[in-house]
Amino acid sequence: MFVVIEGIDGAGCETQGKNIISRLQESGEKTSLIKYPNYERNVGKLIKEFLYQNKDLTAEQQFLLYTMQFVMDARMIAKKRKNEVVIADRYFTTTLCYQTLEGVDMKIALDYAKNFKIEVPDAVFYLNVDPDIAIKRKFGEDKEKNRREKDFEFIRKTQKKYGELVKNQVWSKWIDIDGNKGIEEITEDIYNKLLNLKKEVNLL
Repeated sequence: MFVVIEGIDGAGCETQGKNIISRLQESGEKTSLIKYPNYERNVGKLIKEFLYQNKDLTAEQQFLLYTMQFVMDARMIAKKRKNEVVIADRYFTTTLCYQTLEGVDMKIALDYAKNFKIEVPDAVFYLNVDPDIAIKRKFGEDKEKNRREKDFEFIRKTQKKYGELVKNQVWSKWIDIDGNKGIEEITEDIYNKLLNLKKEVNLL
């Protein structure tokens, strides 16, 4: 199966992705963790320049750069999800939030995903966290912050947009997770819901 860990900046997607992979491996599951964007390959370097060096890009340019990695990985994900649990730390669902806020039309974005055969996940686990808590978490990290992570107003806008995506179940099945809890509680919640989802997928 293939699932995504999603949320606003500071929600803890990276932490939860790693935690869930560890839990699955402990139980004997074959797993893969993919992190997006990947700054080390193809267009990732341009994305990094946009985020960390304030490179000026239009909403459409951002959209194409981010989604190119999903298009290029589609075949790999399709193959892996047949025999293992593939978890993505962010994915096209991030683009549906961020780049539509920048001005890309939602219908155009969804048509693009269909036409270019981006793999649709079995579910998106959305870490629903209060923006003020997320901002506090993010600034407690000892690493460089990018332009999105420094923009508190944009973080609040993304939280509202994600809420719409979850409510309307846009593109994929969204599962709302209380991201205000402690790290281990959140991991346990995702893990249990993932096991239930796995049973559902296997029955189909």
